[in-house]
Amino acid sequence: MILKLILFSVLALIVSAEKVRYDNYALYKVNPENEEQLKFLKDLFEKNEEYNFWKAPSHVGEYVSLVSPPELKEELEHSLKKRSIYSELKLNNIQEAFDAQLYSRRKRDTREGLYWTNYQTIEDIYGWFATLEGNNSNIVSIVNIGQSHEGRNITGIKISRGSGDRVFLLQAGEIGADWLSPVILTYIANELIFSNDPEVRAAAEDFTWYIVPLINPDGFQFSQDSIRLWTKNRRPITSNAIGVDLSKNWNSQWGVSGGSHTPSAQNYMGQGPFSEPETRQLSYFIDSISSKFTAFLSFRSFGQRFLIPFAHSNDPIYNYNEMVTIGRRAMGSLAVRYNTQYLVGTSRAVHDGATGAIADWVKYRHRPRIAATYMLRDTGSFGYTLPVNQITPTAEETMDSLLAIIREAKFINAL
Repeated sequence: MILKLILFSVLALIVSAEKVRYDNYALYKVNPENEEQLKFLKDLFEKNEEYNFWKAPSHVGEYVSLVSPPELKEELEHSLKKRSIYSELKLNNIQEAFDAQLYSRRKRDTREGLYWTNYQTIEDIYGWFATLEGNNSNIVSIVNIGQSHEGRNITGIKISRGSGDRVFLLQAGEIGADWLSPVILTYIANELIFSNDPEVRAAAEDFTWYIVPLINPDGFQFSQDSIRLWTKNRRPITSNAIGVDLSKNWNSQWGVSGGSHTPSAQNYMGQGPFSEPETRQLSYFIDSISSKFTAFLSFRSFGQRFLIPFAHSNDPIYNYNEMVTIGRRAMGSLAVRYNTQYLVGTSRAVHDGATGAIADWVKYRHRPRIAATYMLRDTGSFGYTLPVNQITPTAEETMDSLLAIIREAKFINAL
């Protein structure tokens, strides 16, 4: 039996040509309905390293997403049934779903554009950025944020059609296993550059856009080459542990909740805020454009949540009530096309309450009127195995909601 600790620590030290496979690993969606059930799941999360939690237990009523190796499925189901914990077997073999994600992807010449019917590679995205700048240098320029621990570029683009007095920054790709959010940002960039829709063109002209789709290029590449479920960056921490969960490494209530101090843990939050080169360098870039900051939006998968700062509190801090109004109306617009339903609120209220998030830091340090995090599709039926046929619908509905954020914010004089 391969322990999770070995899988995500020891094996991670060796980059092999042979990918880790998840044949007959099963995905479950589990719903704790009382404190006793929640405690059992938290104990399982903290003490049993053989299960892989894609969404950790947080509070009663909030679902948990976990993967079981084949030899433990029967034991898990028995333990849940014994405690009357409701669970659903969503996928009996996640490797088949991962294979389908890769099967759809073939190498294309990015000079002809990107496709949003498949997941994209770093080469796809960065090659496309170079083509965009070369063909549209009057409105598109490449932005170099810095480099990752392993020396990969953290690259974004700037889209500017107007005066540049107001800035929107969109960021994604903190989690290595999250292949969805970078694709969503390339779709948004494509719309802002090429769409003839009047509302999209107005958004492109009214604001300067910075789009940074991959702030964890090392983890992203490692998830494609070796361990599909790798989440952290790739900086060695100890002799048998690598990586920090970048989504918990920002200096806003760092370490209060949702992260681990154990280096081998998937949710290890680092030795301190900004301990990682990726978060430090993006923070420096954000500081450099802060004087014109209007809006910041972070994108991750999965959960279908629109999270408003701050994760450590349910209190209406800063313009929380204003953001709830904007968020609810925007998520209503998102639902129109495919009836995809999002919850709106603080992470503590509607998600996992994990602190140290980038949107919370941005809101605290720079106070843009608009700051939030999208947790994209879905709600645990597929998670990181989201089929490629859901990429374009996710991108379309997210673009709808982004335009609605601008529209609703203007309506209440927040922009």
